[in-house]
Amino acid sequence: MAATEWISAIDKRPGDRSLKDVELIATRLRRVETLNRLPHSILQQLALSGYYEDLERGVTLFRQGDPGSSWYAVLGGCLDVRLLTPSQQDKVPVTLCTLGVGATFGESILQDLPRESTVVTRSTCELLRVEQHDFRLIWEKNKDLMNELVAGCKVKNGFG
Repeated sequence: MAATEWISAIDKRPGDRSLKDVELIATRLRRVETLNRLPHSILQQLALSGYYEDLERGVTLFRQGDPGSSWYAVLGGCLDVRLLTPSQQDKVPVTLCTLGVGATFGESILQDLPRESTVVTRSTCELLRVEQHDFRLIWEKNKDLMNELVAGCKVKNGFG
């Protein structure tokens, strides 16, 4: 699959994607180690509702305390997870970990909780972004499998 094919497919609005587009996107998602464990039907749901984000180094996706609106999967590059504790007088956040390819984050949107940390791109990044409403629907239909995905990523990133 040519890189431009799947990007052309995911650049379309979800409602404008054909079955071929969804399959191209799902095939690309399957190449990500943590996502390839998911059944094809879940990859199709993510492919149908997801958006592609291609971000430069140094972009802040969200800040600690912001309301959440999306869930993310890292397709390329890496991001720093930073935390500012109440005791920090200098207001310089501490980097908790770096998320790489296959990491997922942002599941706090399921409970309408504010973001627990700030996430900043450490390098050029490719992300799959799924909006809260769509992620909730996918989660509700596939709770056990999605729980395993999130729990596995938390352990891998040192939060489990």
